[in-house]
Amino acid sequence: MAAGTMGAGAVATFILAGAWFRYDLLWVVVAILPLFVIFVDSASRIGLLNTDKGMLSLIRSQIHPSVAWFILLINVPVHLLVGMGQMSVMTSALMSVFTFYPPESGSPADYALAYRIAEAVLSVLLASGIYWLLSSSGYERMQKAMTSLMIVMFVCFLVVALRGFGELPAILAGFVPKIPDDLAVPGTENLRLSGQSIMAIIGTALAPAALLGIPYMSADNNKGTPDLKREFRKAVLNLGVVFGCYSIFVVVAGGFALHSLADHAQIDTVHEAGKVLVKAFPAGLGFLGPLIFSIGICLAALTTFIVVVQVISYWLLDMFGYDWHDRADNVPFKHMLKFWIFVPAILAPFWSFPALLKVLLLMGVNALLIPMVMVVVIILVNRHKVMGEHTANSARNSILVLGAIISIWLSITRLPGYIAMIL
Repeated sequence: MAAGTMGAGAVATFILAGAWFRYDLLWVVVAILPLFVIFVDSASRIGLLNTDKGMLSLIRSQIHPSVAWFILLINVPVHLLVGMGQMSVMTSALMSVFTFYPPESGSPADYALAYRIAEAVLSVLLASGIYWLLSSSGYERMQKAMTSLMIVMFVCFLVVALRGFGELPAILAGFVPKIPDDLAVPGTENLRLSGQSIMAIIGTALAPAALLGIPYMSADNNKGTPDLKREFRKAVLNLGVVFGCYSIFVVVAGGFALHSLADHAQIDTVHEAGKVLVKAFPAGLGFLGPLIFSIGICLAALTTFIVVVQVISYWLLDMFGYDWHDRADNVPFKHMLKFWIFVPAILAPFWSFPALLKVLLLMGVNALLIPMVMVVVIILVNRHKVMGEHTANSARNSILVLGAIISIWLSITRLPGYIAMIL
């Protein structure tokens, strides 16, 4: 789940936040980390203590069947779009490696057609490869390669961020809460909305897929009696420290390397955002930055895509009473996985929208859905029938309730502008 959270959605959200608003939104990253850790750890505990009951089954029995159905009917379409967005990032990034960039408004019609055809073919090929990886031992080998390249990207962002620390006063000022003015895109009527970026940052961490999916993953991964204290320490390390540092580095790198560019307000594609790593290399080797960024964000999108298709499969099988555990002998799970891998791959090329803006948009949609999911988690972790003697204590409940209140307030205050931006 940590790898899925640090996927293309997070990279796009944090880079564009830095490119558009420099360091002014660093405070949002820090503010969400305690909420991220506590909410995901709480949801994980539900799965660890209920290995034979899925999250939607618990919602249906402990809250109300209508709530479970509403969550399913809302989240499946949204996460189909999330999968489409991640697939678009993968295809866009891979084609950018070969300098085959998305068509712009003035591009010739034959170029636009050629790009769409190539995108459609590549999407299906990627889907075939992903399904093979998930149904064979090749995925374990791929995980090692993904981890290695993610570390390379992490180091590159760190190098750029460290260079950016020459602007330390401006960076420190970014940790003071404030909402920057919206940014006009020169030559258009478009605005880069600071509220949209705030919603996207929140949606990156506190995503419905994380809170509704981690119980299933925790149940599948559980061996013996769960050690909840050890699991909490792992959550603090992976979700608090690693994800927190990664997020701050990417925002600082985007603010340092891209905000100073004359066209920083216009950046919304993979190859443009790839300029963020140019300053990670000595003079003469700057061309490696966009190359590593493109390959790295492709694999980052892959991790999120895999999490999304797994979670949708969990939800649907659980809701309709099938065995939802991810096992080699669970044929319905394999069929469901195949379906949700290929559907977004086939549909993604028909969604004409910049790839990075797709994932940024959907991270914001996550933030609009998350208040309801937060309330569900709060109810379940306080039910003795679900948690036994491990119901949430007052300190945990205080943080959970605070997070839900903040999320509800943001959704109400930012919803009108967000809807206007979508329409």
